[in-house]
Amino acid sequence: MKKKTAPKKAASRPAKRMTSVAKEESAPGPVQDIQVRIAARAHELYEQRGCLDGYHLHDWLEAEREILGHPVVMDKSSERI
Repeated sequence: MKKKTAPKKAASRPAKRMTSVAKEESAPGPVQDIQVRIAARAHELYEQRGCLDGYHLHDWLEAEREILGHPVVMDKSSERI
């Protein structure tokens, strides 16, 4: 004859405390902050253009140049003669 056993209770675990490392991981870092700023500026450029689609890469790169301070190097191969 088999012995009936009572259902096991789930082992209680102590609540996890957020350590300083966990807090730092959840907060946006400098890279995320820059990306958010670039995205916001790119959206402003999009709105200034009258919300005209098809220029998202141009807007992103322009915003990136403004925020990161990269000089614009003109490509003369596409200039009209």
